[in-house]
Amino acid sequence: MKKNIFLWGLYDFANTPLTAAIGGLYLAQWVVLDNHLDDIWYGSVFTLSTIFLLVTSPFLGAWSDQVGKRKPFINWMTYILIIAGVLLGFTAASSFSPFTRVIIVLFLFFIIQYVYQTSLIFYNALLKQLSTSKTIGKISGIGQFFGELGWLLGPAILLPFATGKITLWGEPGRAQVFLPAVIILAILGLPMVFWFKEKQVTPEEKKTSFRAIYNKTIQGLMALFKENKNAALFLLAFMFVSDALLTAQLYFAIYLDQLFRIGDTQKLVVLAAMEIVAILSAYVIGKLSDRYGIKKLLVLSCWILFFGFFTVSINSSLPIIYVLASLIGLGIAGFYVTSRALLLKISPISQQGEYFGFYSTFQKFASIIGPLVWGVTTLALKDYGIFRYRVAFLALAFLMLIGTLMMIRVHDRTEKGFNYG
Repeated sequence: MKKNIFLWGLYDFANTPLTAAIGGLYLAQWVVLDNHLDDIWYGSVFTLSTIFLLVTSPFLGAWSDQVGKRKPFINWMTYILIIAGVLLGFTAASSFSPFTRVIIVLFLFFIIQYVYQTSLIFYNALLKQLSTSKTIGKISGIGQFFGELGWLLGPAILLPFATGKITLWGEPGRAQVFLPAVIILAILGLPMVFWFKEKQVTPEEKKTSFRAIYNKTIQGLMALFKENKNAALFLLAFMFVSDALLTAQLYFAIYLDQLFRIGDTQKLVVLAAMEIVAILSAYVIGKLSDRYGIKKLLVLSCWILFFGFFTVSINSSLPIIYVLASLIGLGIAGFYVTSRALLLKISPISQQGEYFGFYSTFQKFASIIGPLVWGVTTLALKDYGIFRYRVAFLALAFLMLIGTLMMIRVHDRTEKGFNYG
């Protein structure tokens, strides 16, 4: 395995403990269960960070084009993540008043979420340098493998801190998970900062104004829907499915707590069941998609996810949850491995950087809709107890069904009768 590919995958692994810490398993529970706030508090901050990302990402993307490199942006964002993560960890375990502590933590969560999601724009763009048209599915699968491995091992490493067995400083419990997550990021993420060798891309000589960048972005979106309706349809379908996945990731631990009254250890077992399957299948799915067709594997993955989500929303058996988690893990691995690869396949070669910008933009739109749907649903049905969580999860399944039906209509460039462009 080439050194750059290894470092690229290792960076994905390094990020996941921190994203798990600020995600549904720990920070969401710390806000909603430990500090007794409504779900919408956590979801609203997540949504606000996404809106800010949508406003600024076109400018950052154009800036990187002018520089001719992606990695310098990843470097600085890694440093910011480490600093903000340390501050969040000390604040969460501090002796500040509960309300003051939550407000500061949510502000730092806003920064971390924004910076992390922004870094993915540049991280995903490096896939083009690391792969060829024949190996893109495989390399994408390798990246997904490292990410899923991080989602499995990261939360497990943090569990003793969350359950009070290890206390580094201050208040014990879930407030303890953030500092070790940052340490993992520093140890495993900095090697890419120091040793990843990026190919020099000829930078744009012409300086572009802030206003021109946004005009170009809007014109690009309009041109996308007018000139490449197939890619536009793919991005819309991707948005709906990704919407459900991202929202479930934020709230799955609270869902399990409210419906099954299980502790963090059992929640981790459910997560592990999903991640083990995702890890074992990511690379294989990448290879199968190269051989049998990316779109076929993508649509199959979408149907698997819809079935899993719908069944979770009506199921009352904890043992079945473990089975469904494994099934969803298979669907998640297939969805993300094949979606990136299919976008490269159906987008014009000369505009692939721009289309990956669209990919990121539509994923961020998904980060706005889902958390708000969940937060408003659980708040509006607050008097109905745990039933509100079933309705919220069913709403996610409905969003996923919409995305799946749209994805079926997307044409692969190799399909008979498809007039590309």
